[in-house]
Order: sequence, then C-alpha cells, then structure tokens
Amino acid sequence: MMNRRWSSPRLGSVISAALVAALAAAPAEAQVAADSCDNAPLIGEGTYGGTTVGATVDGSTDCDFSSNAPDVWYRVTPTTNALVLDLCASSYDTVVSVHTGCPGNDANTVACNDQSCGNQSRLTALVTPGTTYLIRISGWMQEVGAWSMTVSFLEIDPPTQGPDVVYQNITDYTNDGEVGGIRAYCFGTATCNNGDQNLLWTNGGTPGVGFNLYRLYDGRLEQIGMSWVKIACCAAAGAGCNFPCNGQGGSVLGMGCMDIYGAGINSSQPRLKPRSEINPWTGQFGGTLGTVENTISRRLQVARSDLTAANFPGALYFAEGVYVADDELPGDAKHNNASHRMVTVSQSTWALSHAPGTTMQTGVPAIQAWHDHGLGANTPDPNVVIQQVDVPDEGRFWTAYKVVDNGNGTWRYEYAVFNLNSHVSGGSLSIPVPAGVTVSNIGFHDVDYHSGEVYDNTDWVAQVGSGSVTWHSPQTFAQNPNSNALRWGTMYNFWFDADAAPAQGQATLGLFRPHTPNSVQFAAAVPGGVGSGCATDWNGDNEVNSSDISAFLSAWLLSLNEGTMAADFNGDLTVNSTDISAFLSAWLDEVTEGC
Repeated sequence: MMNRRWSSPRLGSVISAALVAALAAAPAEAQVAADSCDNAPLIGEGTYGGTTVGATVDGSTDCDFSSNAPDVWYRVTPTTNALVLDLCASSYDTVVSVHTGCPGNDANTVACNDQSCGNQSRLTALVTPGTTYLIRISGWMQEVGAWSMTVSFLEIDPPTQGPDVVYQNITDYTNDGEVGGIRAYCFGTATCNNGDQNLLWTNGGTPGVGFNLYRLYDGRLEQIGMSWVKIACCAAAGAGCNFPCNGQGGSVLGMGCMDIYGAGINSSQPRLKPRSEINPWTGQFGGTLGTVENTISRRLQVARSDLTAANFPGALYFAEGVYVADDELPGDAKHNNASHRMVTVSQSTWALSHAPGTTMQTGVPAIQAWHDHGLGANTPDPNVVIQQVDVPDEGRFWTAYKVVDNGNGTWRYEYAVFNLNSHVSGGSLSIPVPAGVTVSNIGFHDVDYHSGEVYDNTDWVAQVGSGSVTWHSPQTFAQNPNSNALRWGTMYNFWFDADAAPAQGQATLGLFRPHTPNSVQFAAAVPGGVGSGCATDWNGDNEVNSSDISAFLSAWLLSLNEGTMAADFNGDLTVNSTDISAFLSAWLDEVTEGC
C-alpha cells in the first residue's frame, strides 16, 4: 500500500471563500458539477473547476485510504480507450475516481487516485469508447475545498491478455563483496503487471526473477555471471507502468500496477531459489535447495578478472533480469519477461551503476545489445542479426549471428543463443559446412552455475564432420538430466573460422529434454563453400541465379509471418518490402559483376 506523504499543509479548512468562489465561477468551466450522482452533467475534454465546500456525501471510494468526504459528480463519454483526469492544480487534498454506476462505490470503481502530484490527484483509466462513466471528485478523509480538473481522452495500446509480468527498470545495485576472486551483486526491481488481470504474487513463490551480467568486448557478447532466482513476498500497487493501476496489492500485483523492491531486499539470500527448481514455461516453482555458505552464495556471481579494465579495455557491460510467473498465458505475456540496461563497473570499488544516458530496454533480453552496441556504446552493428525461434508448444530462444572477414582468406563465424523460457532447453547447435571447407579455431563459452545448483558446468563438446560443425551437451538427458544444457535465462556462444565466405543457410538447435520435434532451425550465415561469398546465394548452392530469388521470397514471407529477422536483408531490424528491393539490387549486381 502506498504511504501517505505529508508534502504540503492540509488546505481544505483554510482556503479563502474568495478563491472558492472564483474557481466555481470561472467562465471556461461553466458546466457546474452536481452534488448528486444521479444528476451528474455530461462533460467532454476540457478544464473544469468548482468546490466541494457545502457538498454532501453521495458515494465512497477505497483508494489508498477510504474516502467518505463530501463529493461532486460529472458524467463523461470518452471517444478513446483511456480517460485522463488531472486535478494537480487543485487547492486541497483531492481524491478522484471513475465509476460505472450510482451510487459510486468500491464495487463499481473503474479507477481511483488519491495522490499523484503532491496531495492532489491524477489518474488514467482504461475505458470502453462510447460508454458513459461517472466521475467522483472528493477529498481525503473529510477534507473539502476548491478543485480544478482537466479531462482528456487518450488512445493507448491495450494490455496483454491475462497477467503479464515485466521487469520495468533496475532501481539500484548491491555490491556484496568478494570470495576467492568472485564478486557478488544483486539488482533492484521495478516490476509492472502489463496485463488485463491481476498477477499472482505468492509469498515464497511466483513470480521469480533471475539476474545476469554480460560483457561486450572485441565484437563478442558473453554472459559472465548469473544469480539464483529472487522469489516473491508481497506486492505494492504503485503507478508508473504502461496502464493505469487498479490499486490491488498484497497477494497480487494489480493490473497496471508497479511493485518496487530495492537491491538490498532482493539480495536477501534466504529468498533466492535455485533455477533448477523452476519450470520457466509452466511457471511451476519447487522447493529451495542448498545452504548459504558465505556472502556471495546464491547472488549474482562474476569473476573479478571478467570486470577488470586492464583485461578487457573498452568493454561494455549489461545487466539483465529474467522473470518467471506461473499464471501468465502462453504468448506475448511469456515472451517479454527479460529486460536489460547498460551498466558501468567501478575499477576502485567494483560497484555497478547505470551507464550515463542509458535507459532500461524493457521486454528485450541482453542479446539484443550485441547488435545495438556492437560497434561501441549506442553504435549498432548492422552485421549482427537477431531473431526469435520458438519451440512448437513450448518456449522461446533468441539467436544472433555475425560473420567477420579476417582478411587472410578466412572468415570468423560467431553465433549466440539465449534461452528465454524453454524448459526442454538446448542440447546442441549444428552449423552446416560444405565439403572442402577447412574449419579452425572452434570456440565455446557458457556461464557457470554455483552455490550448490545441481547442474553440471562441463563445457559442451565440439565436433567437425558429416558436413557440419556441431557442439553438444557432454551427456544426453537420458544419460544425465543435470548435464550442461542451454537452460532458461542463459546465453551460450559458439564460433569458428572457415576458409569459405558466408552464404545464407540454416542452423539447427537440438533440444535437450524429450520433445516433438526434437530440434528447431533458424536462418543464419554459414560457410558457403570454396569460392562462394555471394550475399544473394540464398539457397547455398554456390551459384547466383533466379532460384535464389525464389528462395529469398519464401524466406521473406516466412520471416514476415513469424516475426523473425531471417529476411532482414538490409539490416534495419525490420522485415518489409525494402528488404526485397535491397536483395534484388544486390542480386543484380552479383549476377552481372560477380561476388
């Protein structure tokens, strides 16, 4: 519940009669509010004024604190899906609410606000265009006084169907010390429910949020740390999200409401649960494992050497949080649960802080930073291609790739895969390589589990042969369910050099747990064969001809329908007709002039 802030004197009892009369008689505000709900006049957009001095009590509202003060009434029929009522210019401690019937009470309240600007009120209510609503203007406790209200209609995007947890912002950071060269951190959370239903907020359970840290250096983004999962306690119900807050808190986070927890509270070790005890797709939460051994246990752990500027000069760092909630519906609500922002690392205290001039990238995982900052802070790398890959009837992965010409007859192929919320997890990655291509400098990077987590940290095995480069988990699920797999909230990197220029192809992500299908594919740049290197050799047959146009158009339609970036030929992170124009232009050049 929001705490009342005594930020200004209570003015209702001392306001002058002259000011009351002036506000009530202002010519631009001629539509006088009714003392009775039944007689409320109809108003539209504009500014209105009056007083509750001398009014009677015709309704009630439980809005932060119960309001049974004298009230006055209007009716309004919005033409858009949001109604904004602004009483910030009022001269006493106001309460404003929107109702669907008379008498206005808790049961028919659409939205209510007590304090939004000092002791005055401002609210945004989601409404049905063309429907008539009642506006109640009253005061806190028994206060009365002069008010001024501006009414406006606003069109906003509708909320997500069902509950929708979103990591809206990182509020602050803890710096929890170091053990054996490993430092520990935690992030504060400003959490929104952007859904059209209340979100469960269960003490000791859902929702939970895991914290990650990434480093972007020398053209490669790597995850360098992770935490256990901070589980819920109890929710507040504040403003600040994309939709008006319905005021519900405690065991739920209300529709449109924000809950804020500081990093210090989130770093409480007894409230950190193993990731292995949470199914990210169903949202099922298990019991807590392990014991707290020292100051870094369970918290976000990062090797100090990974943060040292001397080791990684000019590196950029990104903090990420990934939520899981057990009452979100499959679809959009489950796919916006990761958010990230750029941070700086103090080389004297090792503390984290917001990078100047940056904001939270809400609903977008940190893998996107590889593209957005790939050539330096706020300088995108158009050669990094990001896309989403969904497992049928299950979770989502984000994939990214980039190819760099080494200038010596070889190319560096870089791939990254982030598991947002797939419980079946990733068990292998395979990149096709034509016969005759020499592959070298094969690499792999993952992030270590810790603090008694049951998962193994053995690196994936890399193999070259049978027309591909393949990395896979050290053991299958049948051999060891706790083998190192690409599990939810983690990103793995894969790379190699090849003496063949890139062509468009298909990478295959094998799934770890049993599932049908047992793999998914995504578009990626792959070695195109000796003497290739044509950007428009879309079917990978080492020739540029009309069949590549057909192959690209098929991929373009698929990419457009499924919302991936596979056919983003011009690298603007949008798949549209300009990609077709860019492809055809490049195709004509390569047909006539060669590659």
